[in-house]
Amino acid sequence: MAHETNHDARAALHALLDGAEGCGPAARAARLAQDDELADFLCGVQDEIIGEARRLLAQRAAE
Repeated sequence: MAHETNHDARAALHALLDGAEGCGPAARAARLAQDDELADFLCGVQDEIIGEARRLLAQRAAE
């Protein structure tokens, strides 16, 4: 992968991780509003995004 493309991909993944962190407060707000379905969804999405983004970042760092 070209250096610039790799850098752009890593920057996008970091931005995605930053956005995923916002799911935590949103999930807590949903729990306070007693919307467990939404809270569970947000927690699941956050876990999935963070796990996959970290995996891809590690892969890109190894290239």
